[in-house]
Amino acid sequence: MSAAARVARPAKPPRRCLLFVPGSRPERFAKAVAADPDQVCIDLEDAVGPDDKDRARAAALDWLSAAPQARSELGLRINPPSGQHGRRDLQALAEAGFTPAFVMLPKVEQPQTLVEVAAALAGRGTRLIAQIESPRGLLDARAIAAAHPGAADAAGQRTAPWLSALMFGGFDYAVALRGAAGWDSFLLPRSQLACVAADAGLDFIDAPYLDFRDHQGLASETGRVIALGATAKAAIHPDQVAVIQRCFLPSAMERDWAQRVVAALEAAAGAAVQIDGKLIDRPVALAAERTLALATLGLR
Repeated sequence: MSAAARVARPAKPPRRCLLFVPGSRPERFAKAVAADPDQVCIDLEDAVGPDDKDRARAAALDWLSAAPQARSELGLRINPPSGQHGRRDLQALAEAGFTPAFVMLPKVEQPQTLVEVAAALAGRGTRLIAQIESPRGLLDARAIAAAHPGAADAAGQRTAPWLSALMFGGFDYAVALRGAAGWDSFLLPRSQLACVAADAGLDFIDAPYLDFRDHQGLASETGRVIALGATAKAAIHPDQVAVIQRCFLPSAMERDWAQRVVAALEAAAGAAVQIDGKLIDRPVALAAERTLALATLGLR
């Protein structure tokens, strides 16, 4: 059977937009979910001042433990695990009576960080998102992407945290680079992280667009990072969610092409497949599967 014919449909739902909400503003948590992003990330790091860390952590964990069922995946960004606030975050998570869908780790620069977090959260089958926010992190991104500390039991259920995505932290990166934030300075790290993530089978989440009132600029930038290989983009305001998520949806023509590819593969039963005179290889088959998964959420 050909590699193209063996392609399996994605088991996970597409994740196009991750919306940040400050951990110090619990009155906004439900509003973030109401915006219907694929993921909501309660931020305990940059959005929370040093004096509010403990209060924000308690508020976030209390809310997450009792959050109503929603389509959005719910998780949080902790403080850097090497610092005192990050260690307190990890201890609180380890002691919590629930497991968030994901935990984002800021300023990751080496694989050992993931290994240490996995050890601290032993027995918690939560996904990890590693933020790459410095030249060192970018240079070591391939080794970081290879650090999948998660383990699975005999039934295939995850029993420890595992890396599921890389996220580009553009503005901290620009400061560390001694450069200026912008498309030109971000092009290299975006392209490199998209490549590393794709090679490792991880998602790649792009940095947020800061001008939340500029929907046209947001849509334009989202389209450009999709072309580079981004699978999702972060948002800092609920009004950005619909704009971002729509950009990732296929057109009717793209959906129809993907349906033709999948139908031809199924009919071929492992034989080589050509459509319109072109051989359907594994990358084309994978792209078709992703297009159909996105099409279940709508068309643009």
